[in-house]
Amino acid sequence: MIRRMMSTAAVAALTLTAACSGGETEGNNVSANAQQEAEAPPADPNNPYAQAGMQMGERMMAAVGQNAAETWVRKMIEHHRGAIEMTDILERQGGDPQVLEKARETAEEQRRELRELEAMLQEGVSGTGPVNPYAEGERRSHERMMAVVGANSSETWLRKMIEHHRGGIEMSEIVIAQGGRNPRVAEMARRSAESQRRDIEALERLLGGGAPSATGEAPPAKAAQPSPSPAPAARPKAATEPAAGSNPRPPTPRSEPKAEPAAEPPAAPAPTQTCTPEHRAAGHC
Repeated sequence: MIRRMMSTAAVAALTLTAACSGGETEGNNVSANAQQEAEAPPADPNNPYAQAGMQMGERMMAAVGQNAAETWVRKMIEHHRGAIEMTDILERQGGDPQVLEKARETAEEQRRELRELEAMLQEGVSGTGPVNPYAEGERRSHERMMAVVGANSSETWLRKMIEHHRGGIEMSEIVIAQGGRNPRVAEMARRSAESQRRDIEALERLLGGGAPSATGEAPPAKAAQPSPSPAPAARPKAATEPAAGSNPRPPTPRSEPKAEPAAEPPAAPAPTQTCTPEHRAAGHC
């Protein structure tokens, strides 16, 4: 009887201990979750890309190959995937129609290059040189991209994509300069950098045209300003009045029209001679 009572008491003690331990573990988990939620940054409706940007940065940091050329291929694969993810978020959010159209074009170009990069990786990427010469530039690029935020999701996408492309161009220039003697990777890097430069120009034009509205409407056009009334015409100066600051010149004499020669008067009839008495007597008249 005594043994049975002792056994029952031991089982009860073990059960109580397990229950306390489980409760403590569960309480610790709840506490950790609450702490993580408290430390998480508040959601920003103008920046729905924060999590996708962080995940892209982590994947890119971890993407390292056997040489500089292979590492570039692996990093650019994750780089392009990040751009496509940000475009998918913008499409779900909605926004400025022009920005959405440009985002779809950008994503399509990134998908095309992504297929080519994945095919290169499947075939194997040979090369020499340092394994990861991109780390420092990659870190700076990621910090710039994560820091930029616009007035709404459309403007934020534009600003982040500009920094995203600049980072891709920097990595491409590095692999071209010291890409482990892989001509195919160097050529791919040149084409990718040129494509991203063109895209940056288009993105900056959209950004310079005014911040896209959060409702997706184009920014209102500026009201036309009334044209200033024309200034009164200046009074013409007299011909004899010299212009200010100029040397006075004597007036140019005007040439008088030449007079037509007068017609010669008709010859006067010869005067009639008076016949004197002497002449008449002599028979001359």
